Amino acid sequence: MMDFYQGQEILLQQSTCMVDTEIVALDLAAGRILAQPLIAVADAPSFDNSAMDGYAICGLDCPQWQLMGTMAAGDSQQISLQHGQAVRIYTGAAIPEHTDAVIMQEHTSVNDNVVTSTHTPIAGDNIRRQGEELRQGAILLNKGALLNAQAIGLAASQGVSQIEVYQKLRVTVFTTGDELVNASTALHQHQIYDSNRPMLLACLREHALIDTIDGGILPDNLDIIIQTLAQAAKTSHSIIICGGASVGDRDLVKPSLQQLGEIEHWKLAIKPGKPFGWGKIQHCRVLLLPGNPVASFVTFMLLGLPALQTAAGRHILQALPECFQARAAFSISPNRQKRREFVRASIHFSNNGPEVKPLGKQGSHMLSGCVEAQVLIDIPPLTNIEHGQWLTIYPLK
Repeated sequence: MMDFYQGQEILLQQSTCMVDTEIVALDLAAGRILAQPLIAVADAPSFDNSAMDGYAICGLDCPQWQLMGTMAAGDSQQISLQHGQAVRIYTGAAIPEHTDAVIMQEHTSVNDNVVTSTHTPIAGDNIRRQGEELRQGAILLNKGALLNAQAIGLAASQGVSQIEVYQKLRVTVFTTGDELVNASTALHQHQIYDSNRPMLLACLREHALIDTIDGGILPDNLDIIIQTLAQAAKTSHSIIICGGASVGDRDLVKPSLQQLGEIEHWKLAIKPGKPFGWGKIQHCRVLLLPGNPVASFVTFMLLGLPALQTAAGRHILQALPECFQARAAFSISPNRQKRREFVRASIHFSNNGPEVKPLGKQGSHMLSGCVEAQVLIDIPPLTNIEHGQWLTIYPLK
């Protein structure tokens, strides 16, 4: 079986962009993926301006300066200072000609229109120079960038009102199994409510770059599964199938996909989630998720969602799940687990930095453990864990 990180790399490389582009208003672009580099059309700042409320002065060697007027942000007046002169200036206001520095208001006193400084000014103090952040022609955002709130603000600062983005990725979600019923249906003996599909649809709907389609529950019937998947592949960029991909006699998703298209990879050396795989039906990409709820959630967050984001046009490195380091507040010795394990855990912060500790509910069917968990801890196979050791963790948002 393939290791998690090798599988993740291959999956993302195969998840090439599947969508065309469109022009949308900037105020509707949040959460979408940029389809062309965004270039600065003007310097930022576009003119020299004050970084502080205070006094713009001419003459660093002067003991005092004669106050000549006031400059506020947005003022269009033109002022040229002479040696020994100053103007009252507010943050964001254009710097008068011949200004040597801006003295912070807190460092001054004013009597009879004469400004005195309690600090020796230095040339260029508190002046934002034209173009010090960005020069005209610079790349503001690269193609494939997620248009988060910061990116929207940056685009707006350049006067952008419309922007080219990738169209939304259409994703159909199925669960499989005769034992599953919808929450609105009465349970019969040995049936269970379908939790995976509502969970996955909820995860997907948090992302503006994806359009979701609820495919429903597939019965354990090969012909129906083949017919339903073939139809869904015609209208979807990607299909998620949760369950039915293991090796049991009633696990019919794998043979269905083999008849309709191909399985490009199946099984990873991870716990939970070993049956995870992927393939395609013609041009439609297919993700095979385990049926156990925790395994389904973990593999979707660490593998499925990054693959979908990449297929929606997001840059591969940006699509990788966020991770950081934390110290182990536990130990495992000996570690006989032969698969990489992602353990649900809580995190707290101490004087030694972030520390993580596994929760008690680690069964792949125990979805309540995912609700309580704040992070997933990456436990490498056959590797002992010592108390205080730094480990890779993945936040659960």
